[in-house]
Amino acid sequence: RHTQWGKELYKMRGQTIERVFADAKEKHGMRYTNLRGLRKVGHYLTLLFACMNLKKLALWKKRRGTFPPTVPALHSFFLKIFFAFNKKPLLGCIT
Repeated sequence: RHTQWGKELYKMRGQTIERVFADAKEKHGMRYTNLRGLRKVGHYLTLLFACMNLKKLALWKKRRGTFPPTVPALHSFFLKIFFAFNKKPLLGCIT
């Protein structure tokens, strides 16, 4: 953050990293939890962010017609199964 390049890069953080947490709070109920204990909350958050990542991959696939080159084969496998069982994808209406 001390160089000009670092300052410009840090400004973009609000558009990328912070946006993910804002979406989790607003769209996925991460403001509050009814769980007790750090372990249970940790499991819940792991599942929540895994679902958010799957949603991102599904939207990428819908918009571009292919998966990003960095997607591991396992993710591709699960998304193919998801689209095979849903003629009209459930995530197609999510923006």
